[in-house]
Amino acid sequence: MKMIEKLNSGDYITIDLFGQKREVMVFSTGDNQFDENGNYKEDGFALSDEEIHCLNWFLQTIKIEDYKQAIVEYCNELYEMVGEKQIEEAEVEKEIDICAIAINVTELIGDKDFVYPEISFYGTCECDPEHGICIGFRDQKFLGIGSQDWTL
Repeated sequence: MKMIEKLNSGDYITIDLFGQKREVMVFSTGDNQFDENGNYKEDGFALSDEEIHCLNWFLQTIKIEDYKQAIVEYCNELYEMVGEKQIEEAEVEKEIDICAIAINVTELIGDKDFVYPEISFYGTCECDPEHGICIGFRDQKFLGIGSQDWTL
């Protein structure tokens, strides 16, 4: 995969998801989304060099297929809470729909016990249609799986 040199928040890129080429949006949820006065920047602002570096690492290193078992465990925990079905690895591709990559490069302030993902797959899932899914990474390590608001 070619290295990305420039990209704007809200732009689409093509990535490999479960062996298929898919277009996903890349967006910033970190410090870069604010201007020097703390106001949200206009849509389509340029990703920072740090965000581009993080994205390139992600695209070169992470394959969602490697996290199928973790996705199954996450979904099955949610299904178990409501007494629903359980899924297996073969069903993961039907269970989740990744539509974006969220990049959250921030200076951590406040509660050090709650760690936000630095970059994540972001999408919808059948097990929690209201809150979606976030498969997060920080410091180039798998952080876990949670709902979409984990990265926002």
